[in-house]
Amino acid sequence: EAETLISVSRFSPQQVMAELLKASMCLCVGYQKSVGGNKNISDDSIPPEHASDFAQLLSVSLDTIRLLPVPSVGHLAEASKQAFSIALNFSTIRPETIKILWLPDTGDRWINVDKIYNIFDALVKSAVGTKSKKDNADTVNTAGEYQVELTPVTLVLVRLMAEHIDVRERILERVYPQANKTEYNKLPEDRSGISGRLVRLLSIPQGGMLPGAIGDFLLTLLSQDVKQFIMATGYGNAAGYLLARGIDIPTDVLKEVGSGLADQNPVDPVTGRAFDQEEIDRELAAMTTEEKEREAERLFVLFERLNKTGVIKVQNPVRAAQESGRFHELSSDEE
Repeated sequence: EAETLISVSRFSPQQVMAELLKASMCLCVGYQKSVGGNKNISDDSIPPEHASDFAQLLSVSLDTIRLLPVPSVGHLAEASKQAFSIALNFSTIRPETIKILWLPDTGDRWINVDKIYNIFDALVKSAVGTKSKKDNADTVNTAGEYQVELTPVTLVLVRLMAEHIDVRERILERVYPQANKTEYNKLPEDRSGISGRLVRLLSIPQGGMLPGAIGDFLLTLLSQDVKQFIMATGYGNAAGYLLARGIDIPTDVLKEVGSGLADQNPVDPVTGRAFDQEEIDRELAAMTTEEKEREAERLFVLFERLNKTGVIKVQNPVRAAQESGRFHELSSDEE
């Protein structure tokens, strides 16, 4: 009996909860297969007509997510990981008994949404760090450590935003706060907030399921608007995700200058960076004539290559300037 007590004392309450939730997750999967067969992750693993039978399990899972602390640095507790895996099996809109567990109709409606988003924010910060993309060579390896726990958290938020417009609007303001408009003058991946970190995760090569989940999050956040998605992330960062998901890229997107997230400031659709005419004028003023000529030559070659490969079909702006008489070769005296 003494040996039994010693053995039991080795397990903390969180460890016991994690094992119970893990077993419950197995029951969910088994039940789903028995009543509905195999489904995609975007479908309800537990059909709505049977979900009420599991309402108590969802309630316990959401309680676990709320009550365990948000990791400031590091990984989720094992019990939280299992709770998110279970929560991902449920719709957030039907039946009503399930909906009110996600979004209570009394008290704080946002108690679950805010906690889930705070966890998401903390995990993204841990996975990416605070360095810019060019200085963060370890992002790929670090993000790989987090994808198993971050992917389910991301997909839970995707489902909440897809099924509730007010949830999407609430999270949109936190990812793209309009009060911090100066951030839009930077490249999307170099922004200091969560939007910059998400773009870095989106563009990770061979990142497993995580880049796809992050892309789903951003596209859902932007109301499935592919143009806004490209404007927000930059064409180069968005292209891989869109290709992998089989999403057509609008043919006119590279010809347009958007205004959405930067609040009427025009946006370069290739880089996702908002134009700042004053900054452009300062940069040009600081360049020597020789530097301007080299830059014009570089752009000319770049656009010619893109047109030849069929990536884009637009008029080369340098060629257009030449033909209009606004561009000329420097003479030896001018050099």
